[in-house]
Amino acid sequence: MLRDGRSGDDGCVAPREIRLDAFGEVVTVARAAVEELRATAAARAGVSSQHRDLSLALDRALAGGTAALGRSDLRALLAVVEEHPDSGGHELDELVAAARRRTA
Repeated sequence: MLRDGRSGDDGCVAPREIRLDAFGEVVTVARAAVEELRATAAARAGVSSQHRDLSLALDRALAGGTAALGRSDLRALLAVVEEHPDSGGHELDELVAAARRRTA
């Protein structure tokens, strides 16, 4: 394990927290919550291209530690959280609040 809490087998490191730019507002979210949100969005990808796009954006965030989410991503995020309120738990509260502010 590295000093910053990251680890990896192939020299690639995975941060514990992911920085998501919610249309200009940067929010730090626990990696596990982002993984759960990505999985939920991916499960809905067949229903909505916005869910697919959100899943891909979150996948990039997990790979690189940060990602920018546009308005359509934030709308999809709000839909996922409404459909699956337990997805990500309270770890997503700040991100959901930012999404509501940015899509209002």
